[in-house]
Amino acid sequence: MDIVQRNFLRLLRSGAFGSASRPVEHIEPMSQWKWNKLYQISQIHGVTPWIRDGIRRSQDDFFLDIRPSLRQHFEEDYTEMSEPQTKQELTNPMLNHKLQQLAEESGTEDPTFNLLTRLITIARNILTQGISLRQLIMLGVYLRTTRDVIEYEVLKTWIHQLNMDRIVRLEGALLIELFHFSEREIRFTNATVNKSIQRTISDIFQLTEKKAADWYFTQGKSIFVRTNDSGAMMWHVKQSAKYMSYYPAEAVTNFIKNFAHSLSHIEE
Repeated sequence: MDIVQRNFLRLLRSGAFGSASRPVEHIEPMSQWKWNKLYQISQIHGVTPWIRDGIRRSQDDFFLDIRPSLRQHFEEDYTEMSEPQTKQELTNPMLNHKLQQLAEESGTEDPTFNLLTRLITIARNILTQGISLRQLIMLGVYLRTTRDVIEYEVLKTWIHQLNMDRIVRLEGALLIELFHFSEREIRFTNATVNKSIQRTISDIFQLTEKKAADWYFTQGKSIFVRTNDSGAMMWHVKQSAKYMSYYPAEAVTNFIKNFAHSLSHIEE
């Protein structure tokens, strides 16, 4: 992890999870070019307001040397940090049937079930678009604000019933490594940080807007169907394959559904 990424995560942790009881992490000195790069990363991941809050909390740091013009960009960012729309569904029919049963039994307003749907939303996003820092932060914030009312053993059982054990361990490990959560805070899973997590984090910082773009198929004058962006399509194929082992029961049907969705955009 390079200096830009380290400072980015320090400011992100401070802005999203900082409080008076938590010490502010010290910033490493950077050139203005690197500060510009940090701003670009925050824009790509949609987390600029949290970075701005982190900058404000680090105001007295000697190495927080940001030009006024760039600081103004941070201050003028009005990205809405509203709660993401969670997915109360899975593409695997059997797993989705079980999920809907859980929804009926617990009620969708139940905090524990609400946490489950957040884990599902992140899992499905991982299989298609990659890991979203924004979603992970929202998950972390929700965890810390509802930790006293979450039924952790119940949640553990649900995760197992939906075959989500491994992908939830991945989500938990990312909370530990990126945002310094403790194992006790994520006691609904047995997360461990290893080399594969480090590789996953490297992938997060390779995210570009192009990779996140939707890909569809179009039909020309010939009978052959082609993609409007073969590079984007191949990225999605590789993305599904890369994380398939974390949630195989959902990964296959998720990819097929997205493939069918793309075919529905064929132009006559």
